[in-house]
Amino acid sequence: MVKNKIKTSDSYESYDFKTKFAYSVGEITDTVAYQGFQVIVFVFYFSVVKLPVIWISIGFIIWSIWNAFNDPIVGVLSDKTNTRWGRRIPWMMASAVPLSLICFFLWTPPMTSDLMNFIYFMVVLFLFDMFFTMYSLNHVSLFPEMFIEEEERAEVNVLRMFIAIIALIVVFLTPSLLIEDMANQHGYSYTITQYHTVGMIFAITVGITIFITIKWGSKERVEFAKDFESAPSITKSMKYTFTNRAFVFFIIAWLCMATVQSILPMLFPLYATYVLEITEENSIMIGVLLLTVFLVGIISLPLWMKIRKEWGLWQMSLIDFAVLAVAVTFFLWVDTLLITFIAMALTGIGIGGSMYIQDQLLAQVIDDDELNYGTRREGGFYGIWAFVMRFSGVIVILLIGIVFTDTGWGTFTPRPGSEVIWGLRLLMGLIPAVILGIGILSLWFYPIHGKKLEDNLIKRANLHSEKGGIK
Repeated sequence: MVKNKIKTSDSYESYDFKTKFAYSVGEITDTVAYQGFQVIVFVFYFSVVKLPVIWISIGFIIWSIWNAFNDPIVGVLSDKTNTRWGRRIPWMMASAVPLSLICFFLWTPPMTSDLMNFIYFMVVLFLFDMFFTMYSLNHVSLFPEMFIEEEERAEVNVLRMFIAIIALIVVFLTPSLLIEDMANQHGYSYTITQYHTVGMIFAITVGITIFITIKWGSKERVEFAKDFESAPSITKSMKYTFTNRAFVFFIIAWLCMATVQSILPMLFPLYATYVLEITEENSIMIGVLLLTVFLVGIISLPLWMKIRKEWGLWQMSLIDFAVLAVAVTFFLWVDTLLITFIAMALTGIGIGGSMYIQDQLLAQVIDDDELNYGTRREGGFYGIWAFVMRFSGVIVILLIGIVFTDTGWGTFTPRPGSEVIWGLRLLMGLIPAVILGIGILSLWFYPIHGKKLEDNLIKRANLHSEKGGIK
C-alpha cells in the first residue's frame, strides 16, 4: 500500500475561498445543463413526443459523429487561444447566453410529425452540444491550471462535488415535482407544458450560475500564459493524447463509469413506473429515491476523502468501481421500496466516489503529459474526454434500443409485458455491473501511482519553477 502523503517543493499562490466557491458554482451550470438534458430527454422524446426508439437511436449515432469533430477541435482551439482574458474564459463568455436559451428550447418540438420532430431533435441536440462543450470544456480545463497542489485539488473538488450533488438533487426533484405524468401513461394534454416549465427553470439557473463563475471564479495563471505558443495542432494533439498510456486506461474506465451513470437516471422513471409499480399518485417517490442517491453521495464524501488520503487516488478508484458494481446488481431482483432505498443508498456511495475522484485522476494525467511535452494541454485532454464521454450516451441508447426492440417495446405503449419488465431489470442491473467490471480491469493498468507519482510531483515542481510559477 502506498499512502498519498508525498511532499514536494511546490509553493504556488493559492486562491481565496470566494474564488474557489465561485469556480465551484460552475458545477451547477454544468450539472443542470447536461444532467437536465440527460435525465429526461429520452423519456420526453420517447413517451411524450412519441418518436420511435430507432429514430432516437439514429439521432444519437449522428450526434456522436458530430462530437468526433466538435469536442476535440474546441479543445485544441482553446489550448491555442491567446487573448487578454486568457485561453479559457473567452470561450465561456461566448457560450453563456446561447447555452441558457437552448436549455429551454430542448423541450419545444413542433409536435407535428415524426419527421419534423426528428429534425428538430437533431438541430437542438447539435446546438446544445456545441455551446455546452464551449462552456464545460473550458471551465473544467481551469481546474488543474488554477489548483496545482494535490491537497488543494482535493479540497476544491470536495466543494465542487458538494455543489454538483446539490444541483443533481434539484435536477432530479424538479421534474418529479412539476411533471405529473413524466412517463406519459395517461396522455394528459398539459404534460408537455409542464416539461416547458422545467426547461425554463433549468435555463434561468444556467444563465445565473454561468455569470457567477465567469465573473468571480475564473482565473488564469501567469506561468501558463505562453503555453499557447507551443500548443500542438489537432492531429498532433490527438496523437499525443491517444498514445498516453495513463490516459488510455483512464478514459476506458471512465467511459464505463459514465455509461452506468447515464443509464441509471435515464431509465429509472420507467423502471420505477413499470418494475416497482409506483403509481401516478405516488410519483414523488421517484424523486425521493433519486434524492437518496445524491444525499448519500454527499454524506459519503468524508469517507472517500479519508480513503484517498490513506490509500491514494488509484486504490480509491478501484474500490469505488467495485462498490458501485455490487450496488447495481440489486436492481436485478429488488421488489420492495425498502430494498430499493438500500440499493439507491449503495449506488449513492459509488457515484459520490466517482464524482470526487475523476478530475483529480485526469489532472495527474495532464501533469504527466506536461512533463513529456513542456506545455499544458487541458483543452486537448478535456476535448477528447468530452468526445469519448458522449459515447456513453450513444452506448446507452443502443443498449436500450436493442433490449426494448427485442422485448417488444420498440414503440411506446403504456402497458408493456413481462419481457419488458425483465429487460428493464437487465438494463438497470446486470448490464451496468458487467460494464463496471470492464472499468475495473482497465483501472488496474493505470500507471500513475506509487514511485511514478512521487517522481512526477518533484519533476513538476522543477518545471514550474523554470516557468516562473513558484514563489
